[in-house]
Amino acid sequence: MKNQINFKQVHSNFANGRLVPLTTNTVKEINQWEYDAPYDEYNFKNRPNDYLLDKSTWGTEQFCLVENNVLLGQASCQFDGGVLWVGWSMAPQFCGKGKGAAFVERCVKELRRIKSYTGRILLRVSARNQRAIKAYQKVGFRYVETIQDEIAYSDRIENFWIMELPSL
Repeated sequence: MKNQINFKQVHSNFANGRLVPLTTNTVKEINQWEYDAPYDEYNFKNRPNDYLLDKSTWGTEQFCLVENNVLLGQASCQFDGGVLWVGWSMAPQFCGKGKGAAFVERCVKELRRIKSYTGRILLRVSARNQRAIKAYQKVGFRYVETIQDEIAYSDRIENFWIMELPSL
């Protein structure tokens, strides 16, 4: 089928990735994602995610990054006080291969296009997740402050960084 998303393992440089609305099929695949330790606390598998399943947000707040009908990752965004907050997850087969900055850069470009937004972008990231922090810094995100928050599904409070990408 021409428009079906391919979930097989492939290589990508993310340069031609496009954000498109989530679908039932892409959500089913994302819900099976499992990451290698120590990043396994971010697994989607066996962790109900009501937000991800909320079809009313598909294409307005939640998207998947695809390239040549291959699912590369998931991105979400919400405006708060006129500032765009983002979060994303790269498909596990691309993690740990030095592709994080390319993934983040493409997601930012696509979210700016979709939302017609040139203002600053904020995100939160576990202070322990140095791999993600380095990718964000390569794209231009900078540290703003440290907050206390919970890793989803863990009941564990820890330090998170708020990071900001300045306006264009």
